[in-house]
Amino acid sequence: MAGEQPRNANEIIMQLRYLQGLYNQQYENLENNIATYTLANTSLQRNIELLQKSDSMAGSEIMISGEGGAYLPAKLSKSESVLTYVGGGYMIENNKDKALGFLSENLRRGEEMLNRLISEKQKVEKDLIDIQYKLNALQYQQQATGQENTGSLDV
Repeated sequence: MAGEQPRNANEIIMQLRYLQGLYNQQYENLENNIATYTLANTSLQRNIELLQKSDSMAGSEIMISGEGGAYLPAKLSKSESVLTYVGGGYMIENNKDKALGFLSENLRRGEEMLNRLISEKQKVEKDLIDIQYKLNALQYQQQATGQENTGSLDV
């Protein structure tokens, strides 16, 4: 590049490896966030399906999960209202239609976020491949010229 001094190939390789490490961390964070949103969206979808068929389940015997793996028997009754978790440890009572709307909107936003995270992950993957390609090229160039510590490159 114009105006820049050629840099030592080893210095460039060290910088690329550092950058590669940062991108690897970002990639791992994105994978964790994708897993979290996937789990949350799956849970929201199950709750939506449960609400949609709750009227047909009235009178059914079910097992309710308690703490520590204990399950308690219960019988479903027909109800016009449900408690909806709104975050921060709070729940509100809504009719089924409002609860379905709330859960559906949360699912829509979760899917949008998941799509953004997947797109960002693909971008990071591409950048990681580019960095690895540059590293391989520099290392090959060093080996070919025998300039392990003295080679200079203009990057």
